[in-house]
Amino acid sequence: MGKWSVRKQANVLLGLSAAGILAAFPFQHTFWGGLAFGLFSAGTIGGLADSFAIGALYGDPLRIKWPRWMGTHIIARNRQRLISELVDMVERDLLTVASIQSTLREHHLGKVLALYLNSEKGKSEAHAMTQKLAAMLLAKADPEQLGAGLKRFIGDHGHTLRLSDLLADIGDWSIRNGYDGKALSFVLQPFVQLVQSTSFRLVMEGIIGSAIRAYEGEKFRRRLVDYTAGLSAGLISAKVQNWLAEFLSSLAEEGHPQREKVKAMLADFVRRLREDEGLRDRIESMKGKVLQELEQRVNLEEWVRQGLERLQTAILPNAGDEAERQDSPPFRWLARELDEALGALRHNEGLQRRLDDGIQSVLLSWIEEKHAWIGRLVREKLESYSEAELIALVKEKAGRDLQYIRLNGMLVGGLVGVILYLLTFWIRG
Repeated sequence: MGKWSVRKQANVLLGLSAAGILAAFPFQHTFWGGLAFGLFSAGTIGGLADSFAIGALYGDPLRIKWPRWMGTHIIARNRQRLISELVDMVERDLLTVASIQSTLREHHLGKVLALYLNSEKGKSEAHAMTQKLAAMLLAKADPEQLGAGLKRFIGDHGHTLRLSDLLADIGDWSIRNGYDGKALSFVLQPFVQLVQSTSFRLVMEGIIGSAIRAYEGEKFRRRLVDYTAGLSAGLISAKVQNWLAEFLSSLAEEGHPQREKVKAMLADFVRRLREDEGLRDRIESMKGKVLQELEQRVNLEEWVRQGLERLQTAILPNAGDEAERQDSPPFRWLARELDEALGALRHNEGLQRRLDDGIQSVLLSWIEEKHAWIGRLVREKLESYSEAELIALVKEKAGRDLQYIRLNGMLVGGLVGVILYLLTFWIRG
């Protein structure tokens, strides 16, 4: 049923009721004629009265200029009072702090947010937002201020840090988690590549050649023996190079005897870092010298500035080639940490509840602080409407229900007319 169909039905029913008065009037002296006349006349009066009242809301009913005391143009004349009533209703009845809090408690915002952030779209938006936030923070960072602060921190607290204890803690953690073997393999791999390089072979060939020449000197017999045995700097350096490469490669493999010895030496060194006071003092002395050299030779402000620029280039969403940017270490670290955090949030209900509590706490605090702003927003929106727009808004939202009032007025009026006729007819006998 369309929004204007009720109005048309009310108009048609009112017209039929008025026509019924004319049709029943000649027969009102009879019982049925009087009953029909009472029905149609009361229904018509009720419909006209309600039509007048509804029309008075918007302007002049029946398009007739009525005097002011008739109470027409109700919306226009009571505009400010209506707006104030609506604002008061929104603030004190509909959107109270208690009602908003009750609504929030009915929804598990932490779980909803966790599910969305782990979806493809949500994860993509989270990555983009995190990158923009990181880039914005880096852009606002002051390299000179950070460098000066870092220098003050090192100067004020560098001597309080026991480097030997820190190294011992790192060593203990690495050994417990099996990273000592991984670190050894990682360190040996560049040495293997270095030993296999042409430049290393040339260096070895030069050293061995010098040793052979020093051994032979001016003695012809030694030269003859070396030549007969095929001892040359190139041949010996190649054999040494191959042996070193094979040894270092095998040392990088698990289970190698020498590898276990190196790991045992590392464990012993970690133990000495805690127990050997002489070693601890030497390390602290070396730390002090390094800090002095850094303070004299390193420009921390420039170093921090360059570091921030590299991070901005790697993280900033619109910086550089997309594939190259995503392959940069800062970008991969940031993306990996975010993915791990989102995965933990998805499967940890306790974390979701804490997130839910945090969101509700922040929202309720903001709502309590800005609650009056809701009323101001509603008032500003309503006052922005002109008189014609406000009337059109009321018609759109309540016009259908007001037309039902007209229908009910005619039906109830007709019923009352029938009841009154029956009562008077009974009294007359």
